[in-house]
Amino acid sequence: MGKEIRYAGFSQRLLAHNVDLLPILLLLYGSTFLFPKIGFDWLIFLLIYIGYNIGFELSNWQATPGKKWAKIHVEVEAKNNYAIRIVSRNFLKILSLLIFFLGFVFIIFNRQQKGLHDYLAGTVVLFDD
Repeated sequence: MGKEIRYAGFSQRLLAHNVDLLPILLLLYGSTFLFPKIGFDWLIFLLIYIGYNIGFELSNWQATPGKKWAKIHVEVEAKNNYAIRIVSRNFLKILSLLIFFLGFVFIIFNRQQKGLHDYLAGTVVLFDD
């Protein structure tokens, strides 16, 4: 028999996200001390957030430190264009957010626990073996 695929649900993903916010916010606050007159805190936050997620999800971990701590990781459904799918997934999270968080609510209502950004990018979040 093959191994059972275990999809990471909303609570595990939210926990991982909250753990990841600590270093992201530290980077954001550090950048405001280095560049106090810029005034684009939301844009800096977004760039740090997306860069942090893309960098770690493209690594051998396939997960941010928060996901690693929660014992989950991101995989692509089709093994081609891995980097493009990971980059797309993280930029598409903005869409999931902008439609009143409904893209994240998708996670609760489907068997594979996929958010809108996962559907569009062809990714899935799984528990580690």
